[in-house]
Amino acid sequence: MKTFALPLLLLVVSLIVNGQDKSEYKKSYAPKELQEDFLIFRKALETTYPSLYRFTDSLNFRKYLDDQFNSLDKPMKELEFYKVIALACSRSHDEHLIPTPSKNYYQYLQKVTHYFPFSLKIIDRRLYVLKKANTDNALPIGSEILSINGHSAEEILNRLLPAIPSDGYIESFNIRHLEDYSMTQNGNLFDLNYPIFFEDTTSFKIEFIHPRIKSEKKITIVFGIDYKLYKEFYWQRIGYKAPLEFNYLKSNIGYLRISSFLKWHRNDFKQDFDSLYDSIFTQLNQRNTKNLILDLRNNEGGDNTGEKLITYLLTNPYKHYVFTEEKFIGYPPVVDYLENGKDLFFIDSVVYRTSAGMYRLKKEYTDKEPLFNEQNPNKNNYKGKLYVLINGASGSMASVVATFLKGYNRAIFIGEESGGTMEGNTSNEYAILQLPNTKIHIEIPLIKKGNNVDFIKGRGVFADYLVTPKIEDITKGIDTELRFALELITSQK
Repeated sequence: MKTFALPLLLLVVSLIVNGQDKSEYKKSYAPKELQEDFLIFRKALETTYPSLYRFTDSLNFRKYLDDQFNSLDKPMKELEFYKVIALACSRSHDEHLIPTPSKNYYQYLQKVTHYFPFSLKIIDRRLYVLKKANTDNALPIGSEILSINGHSAEEILNRLLPAIPSDGYIESFNIRHLEDYSMTQNGNLFDLNYPIFFEDTTSFKIEFIHPRIKSEKKITIVFGIDYKLYKEFYWQRIGYKAPLEFNYLKSNIGYLRISSFLKWHRNDFKQDFDSLYDSIFTQLNQRNTKNLILDLRNNEGGDNTGEKLITYLLTNPYKHYVFTEEKFIGYPPVVDYLENGKDLFFIDSVVYRTSAGMYRLKKEYTDKEPLFNEQNPNKNNYKGKLYVLINGASGSMASVVATFLKGYNRAIFIGEESGGTMEGNTSNEYAILQLPNTKIHIEIPLIKKGNNVDFIKGRGVFADYLVTPKIEDITKGIDTELRFALELITSQK
């Protein structure tokens, strides 16, 4: 049975609001302008980005780019063209190759009331309401959303997920990035991309299943929220807190949560990871702690404090890099279109050119770099049983940590596939490209890395125990993966 809650007043107000003037954001670009931007975008990829064909067939990708260029034969607004750029970036299968709309568009976003008033949780390709911006009961927390404005949940996922850049062939990364995946992000990709890839609307007709009345489908209309309320709602729902937390869950079980390896995040909470690591692992060893749970979920990465953590967790010597390489020497060929072009200069005397046309450090320089050579674990390293919680939002440096723990058979992994490929990512240095006409931005990573581990091409760290939380547990505050880890430890006594 289907019930309806569509007061006439809501429909009238919705029509009025949706008819608001958007003339300030209706500029169209001529085909010549779009083609110029696209050719600069393509040249930037082909001359500065070292991983363009790491996970894609070169002939197929070149044809795809040719086809996209040929489609630019009529005027387009920025967001229509942005979709072309975003989908081209995502085809490279690299989480660090990131397009964003122009600054003008972000200024426009501060004036609209199109923000979805709920945060979502995606479980088994189903959309659930996790949190909401107001206290009305039109759509209770835990409700399953079947459609939004006539678009089914499956249609929404099929259109939005391919627009998210992710490493290799990993799907969990895209899914988590439609949720609130990190406390260090300042926005949500569903909130950004739904108005771009579906409709820029201020009201949402939602078909849903009530969490307590699963036999019925219901329909309600809710209104979008403005920028100020959205930002308040967003920061409230992600729960910003210190990046590192350590405590004992039981006398023989330590718990170490690291939610980012970002310097500015540490600085916000005055946390010094070097001293914290030393203190934590000293305590673990002095207490002869048998089990340690490392929680890397929703950790988008950061800097070399992740590298240092590896030395505290491995028990045998290890070598990090097989290679690092870049696409160009000197200044980038598209330096005039880069916001930071004059800051990017790769010295030719320290590299050699490979048969594939890339540039790698000469042996006399890699011999001096610790990450290219065998390293010993920290003398204060942990030798007990290690359990690692991961998910698709364990990306970049967090995935690097997981990669070496997996590659050296050091830990048991619980959750889902990590968000970064085990073979290595492309990151560290970035070229910030601004297209001259549409002003769309693309962050292009410049250093391609190869990790010294066995891997499956294009895949991340697989969980030894695949654990998927239920929406009922989440709404009750139950941490399904952590509970599973505790039960697993108890069962192995």
